Order: sequence, then C-alpha cells, then structure tokens
Amino acid sequence: MRPGPTTLGPEMRPEEQALLLDMLGSISPGARCLEVGTAAGGTLVRMLASRDARDGTKFVVVDPMKYFPGQLETVRRNLSDHGLDPARVEFRVQTSAAALRAARRRGETFRFMVIDGVHKIMGVTGDLRWLWLLEPGGVACFHDYWRRQAGVYLPVTRFLKRRDNYEHIALAGSLLALRKARASPRPEVGLSDWAYACLWYLPLQIQRKLAKLSARMRRAPLP
Repeated sequence: MRPGPTTLGPEMRPEEQALLLDMLGSISPGARCLEVGTAAGGTLVRMLASRDARDGTKFVVVDPMKYFPGQLETVRRNLSDHGLDPARVEFRVQTSAAALRAARRRGETFRFMVIDGVHKIMGVTGDLRWLWLLEPGGVACFHDYWRRQAGVYLPVTRFLKRRDNYEHIALAGSLLALRKARASPRPEVGLSDWAYACLWYLPLQIQRKLAKLSARMRRAPLP
C-alpha cells in the first residue's frame, strides 16, 4: 500500500502537484471537476484549497472506498482538518465503470479530470472512457505515467497516438496533462483498445509478480 493512507498527504511529488494545480487554475469558475481514485484525499485537499469555495467549482470523486478500512471517513476528516468543507465534494462510492455508466445516463460533462485509480492495464483502459465526457478545451491529468508503470504507460501512450483531438500539454515527474482540442467523433475506447489491453494483461501480471518476488528476495536476510 502507498504511504497516503498513513501520511494523509498527496501521493504526488511536489513537481507533479505544481503541474496539477497549474492546470486546475486554468479552469474557469463554475466548472465541473472529476477525480477518479482519491486514496486518503491528500491531492483532493490541495485541489479544493486552491479554489475559492464561492466560485461554484463542483468536485466529484469516484472511488469504491475499499483501498483501506474507513477510507471515506478518513478522506472527509482529512478535508475537515484542513479547514475544507467535505460538502463541497460529491463522493460517488462506486467502481469507475459503474459511476461512468451513471454519468453517461445523466448526460454529465467535466472540464477537468484527474485519473489516478486502478493502475492495471484493464482498469486504465476502462478509465480512459471517462474522456468521452471531457468537454472540448478541457484538461485531463494521468498520474503514474512512466515506463516502469506499464499498466498506465502503455494504454495512455497508445491512446495519444491514435486520437489526434488530444494534445500533450506537459509532463512533470509522472503526471501527464492533456487537453481535448475538439469533440471526439467516436467513443475514446473501442474494441481494438480492449483487445490490446487483454493482450498485455497476462504478461504485465507475470512481470509484476516477478518484480515483487525479486524485491522480497533482496530484502530476505542472508543465511
């Protein structure tokens, strides 16, 4: 488990936080903002604190809240401890897929998105579908976008190569910021994208397990 549940701070490095807040600062008041995956709410604290509570910005958080025991209560307490009203956030305690289906039925759109949920390739491919709801001109940020996190890096890189209506704005550490230049002619994720994710799923799982085994062996005391 990452340190966020213990420290209650952001799971992003300072340069990543700076880019995130810079991108959020470019969004006009009254916009709808989405965070997929919030851990202990450390990044959410920074985002809310950067916006005037009176500017009408709406924050929606999607997370099944099963990362650690009492996760939702911890996130709300983290906000309160920083002088932020948890009522400024709509918490949708659902999987990303279930929340997306409901958002589509309601015809929702967002001006700003932070995607930092499940890091396995099938989960990231599923989360890319949220970009269908990103407004033209809107910004989406993906955390842990680097080669060693292949479950994020591979599908997002493939996405960028195949969708010319998205532009790469900046990369700070492992935080990638994209802008949607214009509306998409078709849903962002199709059958070929799912096939690609399925093709890579097992090799990445094996690679992940071998890496964990190697790490345990390095930590094991010598006989």
